[in-house]
Amino acid sequence: NMRILCDVCESAAAIIFCAADEAALCYSCDEKVHMCNKLASRHVRVGLADPNNAPNCDICENAPAFFYCEIDGSSLCLQCDMVVHVGGKRTHRRFLLLRQRIEFPGDKPNHADELGLRRPNGQESNGNGDHNMIDLNSNPQRPHEEPGSDHQEQGIDGK
Repeated sequence: NMRILCDVCESAAAIIFCAADEAALCYSCDEKVHMCNKLASRHVRVGLADPNNAPNCDICENAPAFFYCEIDGSSLCLQCDMVVHVGGKRTHRRFLLLRQRIEFPGDKPNHADELGLRRPNGQESNGNGDHNMIDLNSNPQRPHEEPGSDHQEQGIDGK
């Protein structure tokens, strides 16, 4: 019965994995770490399956696997992943082994609101942003060309 211990309190069983913190957390530590801080509350966290169903690491064969590497075709625990994927292998595409998505009651509405608020603004600013960017790109080109040709003439005159 391999159960993953919380990386923070190291006593309770971890129920989620936070990719940003690279940490497995129990429910109460997750609340402390992620609920008090607005930035941290945006971290993507995934539920850890019942350890009995969790696949084991293909390398050490005893720790629960967190990552799946597409290139090596292997499942890896956190430690083995850090050992294996160094140097050039850091570019290997790896996926978190998502077992069950976790939904805390507090998470969903906030994220939906944020997305809901962002989308209309995003559309407006993207529309304007595109026009502004086109204007900015076409305007600087003219001044750049003129000073460019002026400088060349001056250079030629100077010589």
